[in-house]
Amino acid sequence: MASPCASSRFGTGLKKRHRGHHCVVDRQIVFRRASLVRDVRAIRFEAGGVVKLVQVPKPEPGPEDVVVQVLAAGVCRTDLHLLDEVKAGTHPPLIPGHEIAGRVATIGADVYTAKVGDLVGVHFEQPCGHCRQCRRQRTNLCEDGTTLGFDAPGGYAEFVVAKQTTILPLPPNFDVASAAPLGCSGATAYRAVVALGQAEEGDVVVIIGAGGVGLSAVQISKAYNARVFAIEPREEAGKAALDSGADRAVGPGEARSAFRDFAADAGADVAIDFVGTKSTFDLGRSVLGPGGRFVAVAQGRETIDVAASDLVNGGKAYLGAYSSTMADFARAISLAEAGRLRPVVARRAPLADAADVLDDLRAGKIVGRAVLFPGPMDP
Repeated sequence: MASPCASSRFGTGLKKRHRGHHCVVDRQIVFRRASLVRDVRAIRFEAGGVVKLVQVPKPEPGPEDVVVQVLAAGVCRTDLHLLDEVKAGTHPPLIPGHEIAGRVATIGADVYTAKVGDLVGVHFEQPCGHCRQCRRQRTNLCEDGTTLGFDAPGGYAEFVVAKQTTILPLPPNFDVASAAPLGCSGATAYRAVVALGQAEEGDVVVIIGAGGVGLSAVQISKAYNARVFAIEPREEAGKAALDSGADRAVGPGEARSAFRDFAADAGADVAIDFVGTKSTFDLGRSVLGPGGRFVAVAQGRETIDVAASDLVNGGKAYLGAYSSTMADFARAISLAEAGRLRPVVARRAPLADAADVLDDLRAGKIVGRAVLFPGPMDP
C-alpha cells in the first residue's frame, strides 16, 4: 500500500522485492555537537537496506527549539518507502520516524510554549513560518522547512529536536502508544476526511484501504456521524475497519455491487484513496455521487486518464491530500481526548526490534500501527 504522508517530497521509485534487514551497532554523528551530555541510541537507515542501531550525540535545542525524550514512535508504511530509497541510493542515510509522542527534556532560551516535563505530541512537519505557503497557513506545503524522519533526524531515537511551534500538549494520562500515531495517522486522516473531504452528518464516506491511516479515517468519519463503507482486500484489516466503526467492509472484487446495495442511487459524498493505484483511483471516482469529493492521499506513479466531463458532470471534485497541518493535528488530538479517535496499535516493540517490525509491516503481518519504544515499554 502506498504512502499517505509526507514522503511525496522525495522519490517514489519502489522495488517490489526486498531483502530482510539486520540490526548492527555503529556510530553516527547527526546532531550538532554543542554541549554534549552523552550519546543516545537511534535507528538509522543505511545504504544496502540495513537498519542499524547507532549511537548519536544527545541533541541540543536552538533558541526556539525543544528537545523531546521520545516515549513512543509510530511505524508508518512511509518508513518502508524511505528505506527502499536509501537502499537504492536515491536518499541519504537517515534516522526515520515521524509519529512521535514524548516528554519535553530541554528547552531553548526563547521557548514559551512548553516547559520541561510536559507530555507532548510532535508534528513531523517543521515549517519555516515565513514562505508564501506558510503565510497562507498552508504549512504542509512549506517551501523552506524540514520534516522529521525525512530530511531531519526523526523519532526512531531516544531524543528528537523540534520547533516549539510544532508540539502540542497531550492529556496527562493518555496512552503514549496511541498518541504517537496521531501526528501522521490521525492528522493525515483528519485532513482527508474533514479539511478536504468535508464529511458531515449523514454523508456516505468510502474508505479505500484499511491500513493505519485508513482505520483512523473510519473513526473520524464516524465521529462526524457519516455512514462508512470500507474497501480492503485483507480479511483481518477489513475486520479492523468494522471494529473501528465502519458500517460495511468488503474486498475490492465485490466493492461496486456491494456499494450499490449500500448507497442505492445516491453514490458517495466522499471517497478517499489510501492505496494509490490506478485501480483504486478508478474505483474511488466510480462510486462518487453528484457533488462528491474524491480525495487522493497515497502516492502513485501509474498514469490515469481523467476527462473534463468526469468533473463537470455532477459537479464533482478531485483533491490531493498532502501531509497535514498543525490545525489538523490539533483536531486529531481533540478527537482522541474526547474518545472518538484511537489509532489501532497492533504491535508494541523496543527500538532495537525496528528491523523485525519493518519486515513484518512489509509482509502485511501488521494491521494498523506498530509502535517502537526507545525507552521503557510502559513509560
